[in-house]
Amino acid sequence: MDYEFVDVLLDQIDFTDNNYQITTNDDISELALSISAIGVLQPPLLVRKKSSYQVICGFRRLAACRSLKLSSLLCRLLSPGSPAIHYAQIAVSDNAFQRSLNVVEQSRASALIQRYSDGPDVTLEIAESIGLPSNLNALDRIRPIADMPESFQQAILEGSVAIPIALEINQWDAADADAVNDLFRKLTPGLNVQRELLTLLSEISLRDEIPIVQLIESKAVESIIANNDLSAPQRVNTLRIVLKKMRFPELSKRETVFHQFVKDLKLNFRMKLLPPRFFESKTYKVTLSFESREQLNSLQSELDKLIHHPDFLLSE
Repeated sequence: MDYEFVDVLLDQIDFTDNNYQITTNDDISELALSISAIGVLQPPLLVRKKSSYQVICGFRRLAACRSLKLSSLLCRLLSPGSPAIHYAQIAVSDNAFQRSLNVVEQSRASALIQRYSDGPDVTLEIAESIGLPSNLNALDRIRPIADMPESFQQAILEGSVAIPIALEINQWDAADADAVNDLFRKLTPGLNVQRELLTLLSEISLRDEIPIVQLIESKAVESIIANNDLSAPQRVNTLRIVLKKMRFPELSKRETVFHQFVKDLKLNFRMKLLPPRFFESKTYKVTLSFESREQLNSLQSELDKLIHHPDFLLSE
C-alpha cells in the first residue's frame, strides 16, 4: 500500500482512538530509552482525518515519544480513501509478524478483521495470511475477549482467570462479574476450582436471593481473602469449605460428624473408611491396602473395631 512520509505534530494525533490497537503491552520504558538513544527506526503508520490523524500502527512508539516530550515525529501517512479492512490487515500484520500474539491480542485482531471484512471467507483468508486461527469456530471462541473490560483481559493474561470462566462471568451483572474476577485474581485457583467456586456462589446467590458481590463482600469470605497468615492455596481451600457449608449446611454437619468419628477410631493407615456420596445412600466403603497375608490378617482387628463400634450405623 502506498504511503508518504510526513512530519506530524503529536498534538494533531487522536490518541483517544484505539480502534486499530492490537498490543496489550503498555510498558514503554525500554522503548523510550531506545528512542532517546537512536530515534524511531520504524515510523508509525497514520491516516489523515478531518482535523486530526488516526493511528493504524505504532501506538507504543507514539506513547514513548510523548513521554519524551517530543513535539513532532516523522510518520508514514496512508491514503485516507482505502477500505478499512486494509487498515485492519496492516495493523494486525504489523503486530503478528513481530512476535507471537497472546490470546487477548488474537481476539482483538480477530474482532478487527471480522468488523471490516465482507464475509467469513474473506475473514478466514486474512486470518490465515497473518497467522491467526484459520477456523471460524476458533475465531468466534476468542472473539468476545476483545470486548471484555480491561481487568478481565489482564486476568486472562496473568493466568489468574481461565478463559472459559472469563467468558461465562462476562455475561453476568457487571458488579457480580467484577467481584468474581477480583476474587480469582487475588486467589489464583485452578480451572476446576474456579468452576466449583462459581457454582457454589451462583447456587447460594440464587437460593438466598442475594447478589454474588454481596456474598464475596461478606465477613465470612472477606476474612479469608484478607488472611495473610494463610498461603493462597490455603485460602482457596478454606473458601471452598466455607462456601460448601453455606450451600449444604446439613451435608457439612454430617461430614464434620463423620470425619470426627473416623479420627476417633484411629484406624490403621492401611484401612480407609469412605462414606456414601453426599450421604444420599446407606452404602459405605472400606478399602484395605496390604502386601502380605500377615498385613491382611492384622487388619481383621481393625474391621472388628468398626463392626462392633456402638455408634457406627446407629442411625441406620
